[in-house]
Amino acid sequence: MKMPKPVKRHLALSLSLVVLTTALAGVVSHFVLSKAYTSTATLIVMPGNNANGLISALQLTPTFADLATSNLVWDKASRTLPVVLSPATLQSRTHVDAITNTDLITITTTAPSASLAAAEATQIAMATMTAARQLTGSSPLELSSPAAPPLAPSFPDMKKIELMAFSLSVMGSVFLAALREHFNTHLESEDDVTKWLKIPVLAAIPHVAPRLVRNNPLVFSDNRVDKEEAKNALNTVQIHAQRRESP
Repeated sequence: MKMPKPVKRHLALSLSLVVLTTALAGVVSHFVLSKAYTSTATLIVMPGNNANGLISALQLTPTFADLATSNLVWDKASRTLPVVLSPATLQSRTHVDAITNTDLITITTTAPSASLAAAEATQIAMATMTAARQLTGSSPLELSSPAAPPLAPSFPDMKKIELMAFSLSVMGSVFLAALREHFNTHLESEDDVTKWLKIPVLAAIPHVAPRLVRNNPLVFSDNRVDKEEAKNALNTVQIHAQRRESP
């Protein structure tokens, strides 16, 4: 498939813009943006010993989820962390959710490091279990799934950022090429002369790679265009032009 001339004319610029933008997005996402790590601990509400124990556990799950977001839990968890962290900061990093129609409670925390995220989720879960035991006199909660340090950051999503940068750079390069083509007033081919000037092309000087004619004494002399040869060629073109114009 033959590539359209406008596209071919600006292909190098478009490709350079796409590569540069995508590479820049990768550098920014890897080395500039602050990374965040997310870890989750899961609590399970234990059913009672009677026949309605499972139903009771499902009903109590939202209640224990609310308990996990109480000031009592934030204060206790913040005091057991390996770093100094205020209860308000810990609360802002944490999301507690009671999974619908289950007896499971998820505690998700986001922190600047993988180990700290896991520690925060674990300590909040342990503090919630302690608070529930103090209120009920039993152990209605158990740690179903401990929080583990994540292997990769949750932010930034490097693949997503690079894909967005690639897509935007492609669209931007197409728009830039179209804009340059719209405002381009140069005559770069015989077709441009015929289209815009409405006159026939009498002669054309082809673009020849210097390596193909470097050793040709009629064209080059000491790596420069021979002035006499150029003058003779110009006179020849003028003579032909006068002959075509004469009746």
